[in-house]
Amino acid sequence: MSELAIFNWSGGKDSALALYHTLRNPDFKVRKLLTSINSETDRISMHGVRLSLLQKQAELIGLPLSLLSLPGEISMADYD
Repeated sequence: MSELAIFNWSGGKDSALALYHTLRNPDFKVRKLLTSINSETDRISMHGVRLSLLQKQAELIGLPLSLLSLPGEISMADYD
């Protein structure tokens, strides 16, 4: 039986490659994408990708997208 998974999507090439391999792995069933968004800029916290592009990526991948809205000035320590 496959493990249900939520994939932490950054919108970048490394994330895309990791998702590709995860989707091909029968041990996992990816249910949705999760991305943190800067609440002040509406861009992905990690790469600065626009929200509209992120939504298009999820649409083309065919997975639902969940957004985690984070304050504009956040440090790596805040993720803990």
